[in-house]
Amino acid sequence: MIHGPIGHGFGLLAGVFGAIVWAIGTLVVLVVIVALIVLLARFLWVATKAAQRYLELNGAPAPRVRTSAPAATAPTTAAPAAKTATPTTTTKPATTTTTTPLPKAKSPKPPTA
Repeated sequence: MIHGPIGHGFGLLAGVFGAIVWAIGTLVVLVVIVALIVLLARFLWVATKAAQRYLELNGAPAPRVRTSAPAATAPTTAAPAAKTATPTTTTKPATTTTTTPLPKAKSPKPPTA
């Protein structure tokens, strides 16, 4: 069996050095992946705590009220005799919620020299 003009690879010493370099590279990649996972988990933890704190201070936002029902789409295979029928759906009047306005921000006083 002919392996080319160089011979049978780079030899034993080069193979050992290659295995060491490969192991160090794999370890570096593993450390980077673990660090990214830890940073992502920390970010999600802090963001969740910040959102809870915001809701504690400002209260939950009021739910949005729809002013009208969404338009219903009729199938295209409906009979043409349905043109004269009147719709039987009724819409409820929209309820409004009152919220107290936030206090106005005070403008800072100019520095005196």
